[in-house]
Amino acid sequence: MLCSIAIAQLDGSRDGATTATVDWNAVQGTVPRSAFGLNAFQGFRTQNQAYRKNLAFMNPGLIRFHNGGAMQDSSTPDGLIDRDRKTWDARKVKSALAASFSTFGKQQPQRMINIPTWADWMDADQDGFLDANQFDRFAQLCADLVRLVNRESRFGVKYWEITNEKDNTYFSQFRNGGGWGSLKDDAKPDRLNELIAIYTKAAIAMKKVDPTIQVGAPAIERSDLQPFYVPFIKGTANHLDFFTYHFYATGSASTPDSEIYEATRSIASRTETMVQAVKTAIPNRSIPVILGEYNISWTWETRDPRMTNHKGVVFDALSMIRALSKGATATLAWNEKDGVYGKTDDQNKLRLSGRFFQLINRFLIGDRVRSVTNNEKDITTFAVKNQALHHRSYLIVNHSSKSQPIKTNFGSYRPKRLSVERYELSASGYAKKAIGWNAVQKGIVVPDNSVTLLVFADP
Repeated sequence: MLCSIAIAQLDGSRDGATTATVDWNAVQGTVPRSAFGLNAFQGFRTQNQAYRKNLAFMNPGLIRFHNGGAMQDSSTPDGLIDRDRKTWDARKVKSALAASFSTFGKQQPQRMINIPTWADWMDADQDGFLDANQFDRFAQLCADLVRLVNRESRFGVKYWEITNEKDNTYFSQFRNGGGWGSLKDDAKPDRLNELIAIYTKAAIAMKKVDPTIQVGAPAIERSDLQPFYVPFIKGTANHLDFFTYHFYATGSASTPDSEIYEATRSIASRTETMVQAVKTAIPNRSIPVILGEYNISWTWETRDPRMTNHKGVVFDALSMIRALSKGATATLAWNEKDGVYGKTDDQNKLRLSGRFFQLINRFLIGDRVRSVTNNEKDITTFAVKNQALHHRSYLIVNHSSKSQPIKTNFGSYRPKRLSVERYELSASGYAKKAIGWNAVQKGIVVPDNSVTLLVFADP
């Protein structure tokens, strides 16, 4: 325990106190095991025991193997390609996945492998576009990876994602208004139809190898860009098993905290719009919508310290809550380990956000119930009950710069155990303390820029 928790008992009439309501009987959706996932940026590197121990501790329900260097030669840290033979380095791929499965033992997460782009020999003029005579070869390369992973090695990887953030390359750079307007030059149409064809060929080839897999796309960089993703969904509808998008709040470390937190409201509105677009284009199948990457800064160059401290935990919590509440089936934080974004640092030291992941993957899976406050500007709440595991969990996110008193109405609910576990992540670090049910009823104070989790045991 890094700090003690100050618990203030309130009489409920104190001026400025936030009031909240949790209705445990009003189920609004399911929080699945895949809800709180991680990007494995270093997932194909040879990792030590400390790295694997941290991943097991955070216990993500979904892992996305993604690194922009994956299509480089396997002699590089993240490369998976045997350039001499123009195929995958089978030894490196198998070794990394075997280590991943060994890490988690009996409680395995689902896995997603992202194929971010094509090998360099498939783009002879190096203009960023897959050469027209290489569409079928790229599809075969994707299928070869499925064969290696699922047929030869029997790893059973379920999710396969084709390309990463190609919306600018194939679409928005050709159009005015950041991709929303007309063509900049009528003689130079966008190349979205090519990307649709590339994805379709790859999906067909991959599912011929293993019909049980789910193939999805497009790992969209611009989650606001409906002119790109609506036609993409329509064009790939017969072969799209899941839809993925990314969200980053800013490109500047000087953006105020309040703006960073407020930006996550865009996740809610954009998720809702995407879910509806998928339902409209593919009405006869249920297509998961997945927040495949999120964090504060869209560029590592900011080295924004908030991504590695308690404010990053607040941002993560708001991003998850707002995506899941609007229909996303999974969220994947960027990322598990590095010096700028990671839930662990380059020396494998667990950061505060890594401890948060352990808590939510332990306590926030189950039935999401109605939870509201009268002060959404400062306080956001999220409540889940899990009857199978005999607990109910209540998350309080204070995204203001001041400590906040909060009194919650739980209706007629009364836990069978009157001792409540309180977990807190704040500027003071991580703390855990048992408090009484009476104290919860009277009200508590949550620190500024903090996440508080109350866990009620119902044995």
